[in-house]
Amino acid sequence: MTASLRPSTPQQMGTAAVRGAFWLASDQIGSRVIDLAFSIVLARLLLPEAFGLLAMASASTAFFHLFANLGLAAPIVQRKEVDDEYLSTAFWANLASGVVLFAIVAASGGILGRLFREPRVVTIIIFLSLRFVIAAGSATQVAMISRRMAYRSLSLRSIVATAVGGLTGIALAYSGAGVWSLVGQELSRTLASTVLLYRVTGWRPKRQFSWAKFRDLWSFGGPLLLSRLFNYLNRSSDNVLIGRYLGATALGFYAFGFAIISAPLNDFISTVHRVIFSALSRLQDDDDRLKRAFLLATRYVTMMAMPVMVGLAFVGTLAVGVLFGPKWSPSGSVVSILALSGVVGMMTSLGPSGLMAVGRADLHLRGTILSTLAYVPAYAIGLRWGILGVATGHVVATAILTPIVYRFLAEATGVRWRELWDAVSTSIIGSAVMAVALAPAKWALESTGVPQVPALVLLVALGVVVYGAALWFLQRQAVLGFISAIRDARPTPRGRLVGHPEEAS
Repeated sequence: MTASLRPSTPQQMGTAAVRGAFWLASDQIGSRVIDLAFSIVLARLLLPEAFGLLAMASASTAFFHLFANLGLAAPIVQRKEVDDEYLSTAFWANLASGVVLFAIVAASGGILGRLFREPRVVTIIIFLSLRFVIAAGSATQVAMISRRMAYRSLSLRSIVATAVGGLTGIALAYSGAGVWSLVGQELSRTLASTVLLYRVTGWRPKRQFSWAKFRDLWSFGGPLLLSRLFNYLNRSSDNVLIGRYLGATALGFYAFGFAIISAPLNDFISTVHRVIFSALSRLQDDDDRLKRAFLLATRYVTMMAMPVMVGLAFVGTLAVGVLFGPKWSPSGSVVSILALSGVVGMMTSLGPSGLMAVGRADLHLRGTILSTLAYVPAYAIGLRWGILGVATGHVVATAILTPIVYRFLAEATGVRWRELWDAVSTSIIGSAVMAVALAPAKWALESTGVPQVPALVLLVALGVVVYGAALWFLQRQAVLGFISAIRDARPTPRGRLVGHPEEAS
C-alpha cells in the first residue's frame, strides 16, 4: 500500500502550508513564552554555573544526537510515495540507533568529562543521553505528520510537553537539586512529548524491516546525516572552546545569551523549514511554481523575523537586565551582537529547504562543510577577546557564508539575485527605518535617566509602530495577502491523525 506525495490541487497545498505554518508558529510562540517564563524563575533560583554545566553536557550529547534517526525522517517527507514497510523500516532503524547511542555515551562519559576538565559533567551526560532512547521511537511519527503537513498535533504536543518540563524543573530547583533541575526539565519534556505523539498519530510499527527500503532511505538520509555532523561542529565548537579555556561561568553567560537570541531564531527558521520543505517537495516536478513558492516564503519569513533581530540588536542588553536581573548583564551584550548575525543570514535562511526539496542533499552537505571551515576558526580567533569576541566571530562568518549559500541555491532552484532581493528588500528597508528611529530614542532615554522597565516598553512599542507603518507603506498588498492567506487557512478540528500510510500524504 503506497501513498502519493502529490497534492490534490495547488490551492489545497497552499492552504495546508499556511495552516501548517500557523500551527508550528503557534507552537514556537507558545512554547517559547512558557519556556521564557520558566527560565526567568530558574535563572533566579540557580547560579550561572548550573547553566554552564548543562551547556557542557548538552554539547557532548548533541554530537551523538546527530545519529539518533540516521537522517531517515527527511526522505519520508521528500519521496513521492511511501508504504507501510517503508515506514516500519525507518522506525526500527531509528529505535536501534537510539539504544546503541545511549550505550556509547554511557561508556564514554569519562572521556567527555576530561575534555571539559569538569568531573561533575560525566553523570549529567549519562542521564541526558536517555533522551536518545525516548525520542528515537517517535521520529517516524513526526515524519509522517510533516509529510501530511498536519502540524496541529505537533504544536499542541510541544506546548504541553514544554509546560510539563518547566514545572518539573522548577519543582526540582525549589528542592535544591541545582543543575539536576535543568536535567529533569529536559528529560521530562522529551518523555511527555513522545507519549503525547503516540496518542495522537494512531500509527504503530509492524514487524517488518526491508534492507532495500533502508538503502533507499539512506541514499537521501546519508548526506543529510553528514550535514548534521558539520552543523553540530558549527553550533557546538563555540561552547567547547569557551568551556575549556574560559570556564563554566563564562560559558554560562554565553550559552544563556545564545539561547535567548539564537534558540528562538533557529526554532522559527526550523519551523518554517519543516513546512516549506514538505510543500516544496510536492512541487519538485514544477520548477517555476517551486521557485515562486520559495520566494514567497522567503518574503514572509524576513517580514516577520528581520525587525525582531534588528530590535534585539538595540535593546538586547536592556531586555536581559530587566527580565533576568543585573547578574546576567554579560549575556545581554552577547544577545545584541548575535542579533546582527540573524540580520545578515536572513536572506538565505531557507536555502536548505530549497536544496532538500529538489533532492540536492549534496549541495546542502557542501554548504555545511564550508560553514564549519568558516565558523570554527572565527570562534577560535574571537576567543582572545572573551565571549563577546566569539559572538562577533559568529557574525563575521555568517557574512562570509551568505553569498556562498545563495550560489548553491541558484544552482539548484534557478532563483536569481534580483528575485531574491525583491523578496526581502521591503523587510530590509522597513527594518532600517526602524533602526533610524530607535537609535536616537534609545540615546534620549538613557541620557534622561528613564528607568529600565519603561524604557524597554517605550523602545519596543516604538519599533513595532515604526516598522508596521513602513511595511504598510512599502508593501501593503503583501501584508494584505498574508493576512488573507491566514484567514483562508483557519485550522479545523481533527480527530486521530494517522491510521494508515496513505493517510500520511
